[in-house]
Parts: sequence; structure tokens; C-alpha cells
Amino acid sequence: MIDSIAYKRLRIKDNPEDYNMVHIADKTFLSCIVFEVIGIMIMMFLGAVGAEMMIYLMTFLYSFFICRKYKNSIHVPIGKMEAGKTFHALGIAICGVPVAMLLNALGCMFSSSGAEMSEDVNIYPVGVAVIVFAIVPAIVEEYIFRGAILGAYMNVDVKASILISSIFFALLHFSLGSVLYGFLFGCLFAYVRIVTGNMLYSIIMHCAFNMVNVLLSYADIGNIPIWTALLLLGIGLIGFVVLTVAFFKDHGTEMSMNRNKGKYKPYEMIAKEGYIAVGICIVIMCMLLMM
Repeated sequence: MIDSIAYKRLRIKDNPEDYNMVHIADKTFLSCIVFEVIGIMIMMFLGAVGAEMMIYLMTFLYSFFICRKYKNSIHVPIGKMEAGKTFHALGIAICGVPVAMLLNALGCMFSSSGAEMSEDVNIYPVGVAVIVFAIVPAIVEEYIFRGAILGAYMNVDVKASILISSIFFALLHFSLGSVLYGFLFGCLFAYVRIVTGNMLYSIIMHCAFNMVNVLLSYADIGNIPIWTALLLLGIGLIGFVVLTVAFFKDHGTEMSMNRNKGKYKPYEMIAKEGYIAVGICIVIMCMLLMM
């Protein structure tokens, strides 16, 4: 009887406060998917860039409204940055580009969907491309995923918040290669945001990562000697591993001090809106894989 009662207490639906936070986070993710669909529908009227900016505007406004409405529970920490941590975070993000390239190449072995992204970027002036494809996405996505969604989940379980918010972040990218590195960097950005207590660090990391990728789309990589490309790739990979391990080592204690309740089963940590959104993403991914 005691065990039965204890088990019932572990059901998230029996704790309205926790379930409400999960419900809010999942509704936010579902709204991202809905706005993506709307963006696709209006693309013929506004063009690709216009539709993308409209998507980011709608998702940002929705997330901002959620954060303001539940400001006592969902915190979006913005504070003063330390120079040492800033350069460390930037180094991880920049050195992470080769990692993303390798994961994207792995994904392209199964599907070429999303591989044409660089071609879409470099048809615009560099300044426009940096703003549209690097800065705006980084700020908005960080506010949504490391702000609203991660912030809501952190009220329930800190480690689970990293995992689930990163899964959501990865799935929103749809193409297999982007999903692979999206999950990796989603976890990294979430970890940095939590242990530093300042979302500006994850924002600058995301901006730097996007900017390097945008600028590379304008570079004539095909004319770079193979040995030079391999050398740069090796330096990037080693730098990413060394800097990431050092960051985890420096801030591992801070992470362990965060609440990690682990009192719910993993499948309970996603509400029905989250499962609907995940299902839509998987259907879209499957469609792209067959293309």
C-alpha cells in the first residue's frame, strides 16, 4: 500500500504546478511548429527571407508573452558577462563548426535535404545574410529554447530540461544533419546557460556559430588545398574537445548544485502538445528523407 501511494505521488499529473510548467514548455514548442507551417504558406507572398523573419517575429512574441505571463516561474537571465568566460564560450562555438560539418555530412549520407542551405545564403549581400541567417535566428532561438522552454522545464528537473529542450531544438531543424548537430549544440548551449546563470553566453555562442557558417558559404572552399582543409578541421576538432572539457571541468560543481529531482518517468516529462509537435517534426523529416 505504501509503495502504491509513493508511486502515485511520482505521477506528474498529480502535481499541478510541475505539470503546468511542462505543459507551458510543450505549448511553446508546438507554437514554433505551427508558425513554421504558417511561414511555409506565406512564403510565396513574402519570399523566403520575409517568411523566415515573420516566423521569428511570431515565435519571439509568443515566447515573450509566455515569459512575461509566468515571470515568477520562468526566468530569462540576462546579466553582466565576464571576459574570460566570454572568450571561452566563443572558442567552443567557433571550434564547434567542424564538428557540425562532420555531423551534417553524416546526415547527408542518408538525405541531401538541407544541403542546399549555403547556396540560399550567399545570394544575399554579406551584411544582410549575417543579420538574417546568423544574428536574428540565434537571438530568437535562444530566447525560445534556452529561455521559455528550458526555463519552464527547469522548475521540474534541471537535467531533464537540458535533454528535452535540446531534442525540441534539434527536431525544429528538420534535416537529418542539422538535427544531429542541433541536439549536440542544444545540450551545450543549455548547459552553458544554466551553469553561468546568464543567457547572454549561449546567445553569443549561437551567434558566433551561425556567423562562421554564413561566412564560410561565401568562401571559395573548393580551392583550398586538401591538406590545409584537413589541418583546419583537425585544429577545430581538438580545440572543441579541449575547450569543452575545460568548461565542464570548471563548472561541473555548479551544475551539481542545481536541483535534479528525477522524480518523474521520462515519458511524463512531455505533455500531449509536445508529442504532437514531435510527431509533426518526424513526419516532415521522413518526407525530406524520401526526397
